[in-house]
Amino acid sequence: MSNKDWHAQHLAIPRFEALIAESLEAVGEPGMVPRLLRHLGQALGSHKVVLFCPLPGEGDPLAAHQWGMPEDFLERYAALIQGQDAWSEALERQHDQALARGGSLSQQLIGTGDLRKSGFFADYLRPLGIDAMVNSIVEASPEVGVHVLALYNELGQPEFTPAQFAQLRAATPWVRSLMRAQRRLQQAQRHTQALERALNQLPLGLLHVDLQGTLRYLNDHARTWLGVEDECRILLRHATGWQARPPVLLADIHGALPPLLAASQGTRTPVSARLHTPRGLALVALATPLRGGPAALIQFVLVPETLPQAQAAMPVCGALYGLTPAEAALLPLLLQGMTPREMADTQGVKLPTVRTQLASLYAKTGTRGQAELAQRVLRVAALVD
Repeated sequence: MSNKDWHAQHLAIPRFEALIAESLEAVGEPGMVPRLLRHLGQALGSHKVVLFCPLPGEGDPLAAHQWGMPEDFLERYAALIQGQDAWSEALERQHDQALARGGSLSQQLIGTGDLRKSGFFADYLRPLGIDAMVNSIVEASPEVGVHVLALYNELGQPEFTPAQFAQLRAATPWVRSLMRAQRRLQQAQRHTQALERALNQLPLGLLHVDLQGTLRYLNDHARTWLGVEDECRILLRHATGWQARPPVLLADIHGALPPLLAASQGTRTPVSARLHTPRGLALVALATPLRGGPAALIQFVLVPETLPQAQAAMPVCGALYGLTPAEAALLPLLLQGMTPREMADTQGVKLPTVRTQLASLYAKTGTRGQAELAQRVLRVAALVD
């Protein structure tokens, strides 16, 4: 029996396993934490639950998620904790012991009678309809601050028992795991958004398509040039809810793209073709298996046949990578999606000569193929522009 099963059965927390499973499924959704608190409060016999979760450097020392509390709870709490009373003095005295055992059964720090005589009770607890509270330390570190999970009981309800506090402490590690997963997902989402901004600045269109021809991602240029209204931003693998989106198929946006997908998938090499968009733009489309990512994705790079920025970047690339004039002359042909044979015919040289020049290009630029070299040149073009 796992530790989770033991705690769930030994402490008899209602629907504990279902609660954790539902919360894990909802990680990343905006309302995940309040729903978690509501279910947790109902399971542990409380109608008012607060998860204090300030993050160092965020500028909000009283950041919190809450369920069942008044909207102005945090403002009133911030004003009240400026003073001292028997309850807060008892917490301060016993802070080290409380932290060491993972929290504190607050109503046991001082007698209930003394608590009800305090200014804290009269000015704060009673107006909020609260008799007492029980809390547990979720996490305490310089990186994340001190997070506290607090359950409050309402006036007229029985006080929290040591058994309820034991249940709260048993649930706390799972709350901590969920909050860490939430932070990791939010960090990944921020990184993904930064990557999207960088991809949108490139003077090329970019598509990611799975092997069934379903679009997973388009940057702004690809969306505009191909006339796709769906945002289709799924750079983050397993992003919440993407499976439920209506699929956008490659065949629905341009008839010339599915054959490229099939050819690239079959040969596992870059394949290119020229196409015209519904808006009359002439593009070169290059399909290649996505390196360094999921093996089941094909990447399409779309480049307008006329790209002034790319032409201006040619001498810059030549100087930057130490290219010979013959090697530099291949760059605009490469951006047009020409094959080595077409390059040889255009330049009036033999095919082995072009292959040798391309091999030298790859070595000097540190790239591994035509698609990667094209992207490298276009990044330089974006900087030149």
